[in-house]
Amino acid sequence: MYAKKRLLIGFLIVALLLIVGFGHSQAAEKPIKVGVLMNLTGPWASIDEPAWKSLQLAVDQINDAGGLLGRKVEATCIDTKADEAETVAATIRHAEAGVSAMIGYCDTHWVLTAAPIAREYGIPFITAGATHPRIPERTGAWLACFGDNAQGAAIAKYAYETLNLRKGSVWVDSACDFSIAVCTYFNDAFKHYGGEIAYEDYFETDWKDYSALVTRLKAQQDAGKVDYVYVGVIPGNSGLIVKQIREGGVNVPILSEDGADTPLLVEVGGKYAEGVVFTSHLSLEDKAPVVVNFIEAYKKKWGIMPENSFGPLGYDAMMLLAEGIKKVKSTEPKKIAAGLTLVRELEGVTGTISYRPGSRVPDKSVALLEVKGGKFITIAKVTPDYLSPPEISK
Repeated sequence: MYAKKRLLIGFLIVALLLIVGFGHSQAAEKPIKVGVLMNLTGPWASIDEPAWKSLQLAVDQINDAGGLLGRKVEATCIDTKADEAETVAATIRHAEAGVSAMIGYCDTHWVLTAAPIAREYGIPFITAGATHPRIPERTGAWLACFGDNAQGAAIAKYAYETLNLRKGSVWVDSACDFSIAVCTYFNDAFKHYGGEIAYEDYFETDWKDYSALVTRLKAQQDAGKVDYVYVGVIPGNSGLIVKQIREGGVNVPILSEDGADTPLLVEVGGKYAEGVVFTSHLSLEDKAPVVVNFIEAYKKKWGIMPENSFGPLGYDAMMLLAEGIKKVKSTEPKKIAAGLTLVRELEGVTGTISYRPGSRVPDKSVALLEVKGGKFITIAKVTPDYLSPPEISK
């Protein structure tokens, strides 16, 4: 009787160990879920879609190399269609689906909408290309890109010291958080370097007619009161604004920011886009091995050249998340957040990602591009020696 009892207990222990082992095996095989939010339709599609494509490339490479912690990565993207309600609903759907982290958007407004919801669920949020330096303060998110105060300072310095520009007009999209911020930082930096902002003018994102602004700008130009215009564009209106400025007889230099880094600048602006100078995250003309390798892999997967630098940003955002997971050897959201704060000297396609203690905005160089022959050509790469205080913008 005793022997039978011992045998039964032994059988139960073995069975329990098998069950536990099977459970661990199942957990190890379960994919790591990453929730992705992008506006694949609407005025931001020309930057969000390349970011999503490149993020998928990064996932492929991670999985081909054995995954993370022995598990495959599964990234699912929801197109939020540049709609507030869609953004809120999609963020909640990802959170309730049990994602380990979220990656989203190349524009500030949408991150400001989604990331606070992710924070309520305790899920880390990385933005590929939203550049407002106060995003971490307001939402707890991490940036894979530089801040607007960096790109504002980079082109302000170039305008003053290299182009010898001294007084300009700044066009602000008063309905767009990003435009307001980047123009504020540009104004501050240009004044820092010794220049003057002659006047500001205002428009709204969905306008189609900029003739009133163009008329005022031409009058200022003809009176010798301005020698350039800096425009806070988004991808959907960049080409149209440039076209109307030139058709209206304005010939002073047009300067802009990374919202102009879109095929739409040339597709819509046509010959009028020639000579536009803008800041961005990367020149695809760069011959650095990391850039060349990315381009070749992108072409192999999608059959086309990367559309702009927001593609590489999507790739870097996924690799940043992977690095955070490796740092803490965990896919628990809270531990991933801790891992991201430990990232130092991560070589990305768009530059080195490294967070100073207490910061969630990496220090990265800024590329200055000019439209020449319908192509975006690198004219300089700048690491700003001055950064506007983030708090000067809303």
